[in-house]
Amino acid sequence: MEKKYYSKLLVIALLPFAACADLDLSSKGVIDESVLLSSEAGVQTYFTKIYNELPIEDFLYAGGGPECGYGVVSAKGKHAGNVWETNKYWSGQFCRECFSSHQDGGASSEAFGYWPYDSIREINNFLEQFPSYKDRYETAVYDRLVAEARFLRAFYYFGLVKRYGGVPLVLTVQDPTAAPETLEVPRAKEYDCWKFIHDELAEAMEHLSADKTQVYRANRYAAAALMAKAMLYAASVAKYNSTVGISGDATMQGVMGMSAAYAEEFYQYAYDACKMIGDAGYSLHKGSDKTQAYREIFIENLAGEEDIFTKAYDTAEKTPEFKTGLTHHWDARTLPAGRGLAAQIGTAINPYWDLISMYELPAIVDEDGKPVRFSSPDEFWKSDEMEPRCRANFLFSGMTEPASGTVMDIQSGVYTTFPGTVADACPVPNVENDYTVKYRQIESAAGISRKIGARADGTIVVNYTDGDASVPHQYGVVEITGQHGCIRSAAEFSASYAAVIYKHVDYSCDPSTRVYFGSHQPWKVFRYGEILLNRAEAAYELGLLKNDNALKEEAYDLVNQIRERAGAHPHTFAAQPENIGLPMYGFDLDENLQYIRDERRRELCFENQLNWDERRWRVRDVLYQAWLGSCLMLYKVLDEDKYIYLPESDIFRKYVTYQKRFYYDDIPGAELAKNSLLIHNDGY
Repeated sequence: MEKKYYSKLLVIALLPFAACADLDLSSKGVIDESVLLSSEAGVQTYFTKIYNELPIEDFLYAGGGPECGYGVVSAKGKHAGNVWETNKYWSGQFCRECFSSHQDGGASSEAFGYWPYDSIREINNFLEQFPSYKDRYETAVYDRLVAEARFLRAFYYFGLVKRYGGVPLVLTVQDPTAAPETLEVPRAKEYDCWKFIHDELAEAMEHLSADKTQVYRANRYAAAALMAKAMLYAASVAKYNSTVGISGDATMQGVMGMSAAYAEEFYQYAYDACKMIGDAGYSLHKGSDKTQAYREIFIENLAGEEDIFTKAYDTAEKTPEFKTGLTHHWDARTLPAGRGLAAQIGTAINPYWDLISMYELPAIVDEDGKPVRFSSPDEFWKSDEMEPRCRANFLFSGMTEPASGTVMDIQSGVYTTFPGTVADACPVPNVENDYTVKYRQIESAAGISRKIGARADGTIVVNYTDGDASVPHQYGVVEITGQHGCIRSAAEFSASYAAVIYKHVDYSCDPSTRVYFGSHQPWKVFRYGEILLNRAEAAYELGLLKNDNALKEEAYDLVNQIRERAGAHPHTFAAQPENIGLPMYGFDLDENLQYIRDERRRELCFENQLNWDERRWRVRDVLYQAWLGSCLMLYKVLDEDKYIYLPESDIFRKYVTYQKRFYYDDIPGAELAKNSLLIHNDGY
């Protein structure tokens, strides 16, 4: 038997999922593998590092930039590398969710050399060695631990297959001292990889615990949630990959793409897994205050209600029995600097108007193309026309941030007068024109006030002289930019747009913790809201394939459950839907299915979902050809004493372009060099 030793210091540092209360981890030294595999507590310890390095795209995940990849911790419990930068490079920046002045608009590949066969080897080793200890366990416990290992292995392979297509299926422990050529394993067909993930998870679903309160380690419903997510991805690839039109050796060998004939099989797997979860009694978290109820989903422990699988950070205050030592800095990354807000960093990412505008909102542009006037900034977000889910996900000017009690002040500038249309003030791309130069004052820093006047024709005069007859309209000292933004520089600290991200922010924390690695709210890996949307999409796609209207109508019932919790109006199923996909994407896609996709975008924003959704739907190369986002700006119109919101194009002019070949990342070069049986993906 291969013998391994695990440093106790390492074990203590890497405990995001193992319950400390169950383990005696006080002594130093090493643990022999025979000790670890001899008891359930020891096996939990064996799995600790494997859990910690799962491909969970959470607070410390980056889709690009110098620290791209998954944030992990070192043996001493410190965060390795500059992972504080990760939010600057969130994949949400490549799919119209948020903006960072640091983003590289062309960086749409997410492979970053991801090749976790070291972790897969640890799982394979467990599966090979554990049968020697079977007589020390009750049958149900033994089967559950084996199932847990298979869940973990499926999770790693999912992270690989969604990036590369078919990959080597290495299911045994290789001898590193063997001849190099004997260690080379070719890529399996993509279909076979997805089927392997299915089979692993089917085994896990049968034997894992049915305890719904166990959310920090895998239970059978976590396995079902992963099944649904992975099989939905596989089904989408089967149905839509042929629309891309890339061909070559990898496609011919079946390691890139698969027959559309497999789509129904995979959609059915996804649907069935979602149904199992629904039948187990999970439900959407609700409350009379829909805004607060939605915020609670991402902060509170909702085990057995909406939570299915959770990555814990240092949650000692909320779950004292489960203290991990892991922290992140989401609050300091999204909130602007200010009293009780971000004490360090501040608004590294800002939400695009393209996302905000997808929610039910009061209009900001009237039927004549002119900006709607508001008596105060509050009038916009206090309107009953804004759905509570939108108020939960974003902070607008005039809102009070709960933890600090700070009233948000996010004004973008002033206009002396605004006689024209939105188009006059919002050229694409965003550049100053005669209209904005004549009437508008903006600044590059927050909290700036100026003495503002205007000539008879509305031309702005800054720091005029009192009594100057050529300046008949004298407004005195007025606020140009709010205390929390908007600013028009690449610096952090203050908001760049007239809204800030509030989803995931801890509304009940001590504001002094809003610093580098001071936050400890959990990451909800799988929750019931996503399951309903997965089931809705699978049901509708199956309805199309089987010509079954009952399945299509079921999909809309599921979507409207999400919308009811959100405080939005129900959406009506179109019996004769328009084919909107053919003119937009070049392939069939009806308006009902597009609406289901749009609802995913609204419900799952900032959960690192949309980038992968658009990849599996094979629409990114159409959506992002020198795409330029839009941003919400708030101005005061001085001669009316009113406020307007303008949807300006991205003030930093960060274009996003996506190439067809990016639907599959290429196999890492170092692996191609080591393994002569691997081949490039087509297009590279």
